Amino acid sequence: MPERHPADPAFAIAPADAAALGPAGTDALVDELMALYAAAQEAAAGTDNDPRWAMGVHPSRAMLADAIAGGGLIAAREGGRAERLAGALILNGECAPGYEAVPWGVDAIAGEVAVVHLLAVRPDLRGRGLMRALMGAAAQAARARGCRVIRLDTLVGNVGAQRAYERLGLACRGAHRLAYDANYDNPAEPNFVLYEWEL
Repeated sequence: MPERHPADPAFAIAPADAAALGPAGTDALVDELMALYAAAQEAAAGTDNDPRWAMGVHPSRAMLADAIAGGGLIAAREGGRAERLAGALILNGECAPGYEAVPWGVDAIAGEVAVVHLLAVRPDLRGRGLMRALMGAAAQAARARGCRVIRLDTLVGNVGAQRAYERLGLACRGAHRLAYDANYDNPAEPNFVLYEWEL
């Protein structure tokens, strides 16, 4: 189980509030998120930490707007609400086909499972514990929804992310084949490594 450390006080982390943002604020946040994900992808491209995101497809503006509307977008800001976006993730119950075949350690029904997607930290802020703080915020939000476990996946070649999740104490459930809509151009069997955090 990951250690629970308080978030760095330099960062304000909270779920995005669609009602408070309104349409214009939501559009502005989506712009910021797309820039964050593009910067993270550019910095990691070709490394052992490459998420291989296809900007405009995964993530897409519609995907991010839906996450905000559904209360599943958790955002971190440096220095408080008015400052630049520092990191983000999506937390929902959406599992890719193939999750059902994984030998999970926690026996949980669908409503008890939260899934983390698109976790990103601004490249210039890496090494400051923001990934840990974002995952802590995700755990708090998942518990508030009555979830018993968080699950996530990463490409088999994304060993940088795998090392990071293992340093956080997430349990590795092995490599498996998942069928995402996005084409990762990866014929490997299996193609994703799965992780689990019992809450």
